[in-house]
Amino acid sequence: MLPNPAIQGAYDKVTWLYVYRDFSGNKKDRAAERISLRFGVTSWPQLFLVDPETFEIKKHTGRSVESFLAAVAATRVGRTQSLQAWERTKAAEERAIALERASSGKLARKYIDDEDIVVRNRALSLLAKTDRKAIVKRANELLQVPSDPFRYEVCKVLQETADPAAADALEAIVKRPQNSLNPNVLRIRAVQALSTCGDASSIEAIAPFAQSGVYFNGLTGVSVDALAAIAERHKKARRAVRAALKKGYPKPPSAGDARSMRACVGLAKRIHRAIGEKRPFPKVYDEKARAKLMK
Repeated sequence: MLPNPAIQGAYDKVTWLYVYRDFSGNKKDRAAERISLRFGVTSWPQLFLVDPETFEIKKHTGRSVESFLAAVAATRVGRTQSLQAWERTKAAEERAIALERASSGKLARKYIDDEDIVVRNRALSLLAKTDRKAIVKRANELLQVPSDPFRYEVCKVLQETADPAAADALEAIVKRPQNSLNPNVLRIRAVQALSTCGDASSIEAIAPFAQSGVYFNGLTGVSVDALAAIAERHKKARRAVRAALKKGYPKPPSAGDARSMRACVGLAKRIHRAIGEKRPFPKVYDEKARAKLMK
């Protein structure tokens, strides 16, 4: 799309920034990661227009010539009057780099409430290594921070610590992930955390995704596994989990779609194991077999 002659008229209307990560963790990659953290990017490619003074994302352009040109034409920013944004960001970069080099939680605790989201992300990552209790203690509050990578990290810590105090906040994210560029993955992370933090009250939030039958979405299988994990820990939840999972057996795809059939059968078997059904899975998974399994 970008080299297309049709968009050459827009080339000089914006200042271009290309960010590439190779996930090596070297100096250059960490710098690219900090830019990704600033804008909450966790999946690629992304293309958006940013106000140079405030760093607010003004518009996501889409990935077609038409949508890009429309976005550029519809976006206006004020003339930058000072170097304050540059100076503010430069100072934040220095704090973030200091956190990357730190090995104790003292600096992380100092900057976990920093005004800059990149600094907060780096502080959180350091606390996850040095003082997870500090994260768990404030989990409900930290889950409200409008940054996907930040909330991913909080969810990971909660999954590993299995603290039930944050279950309500996690369920709220599962039901309605707000301020997210990647709501599906944010849901996945929250459901994974609920697999260790949740109880019978969490079934309502997770069940619709376990029952979706969407076998090409990782959220479906993760939700099935989370319900099974809750049932394993809480005997009183087992009947409700079993009832919920039985509704999740996916509808077989149309004949001839081998790839979809493999994924469909894989999900059906995953549900079968999660329920703990002792009877063997049918050799042929069709609508008749599905109806029998759901009974």
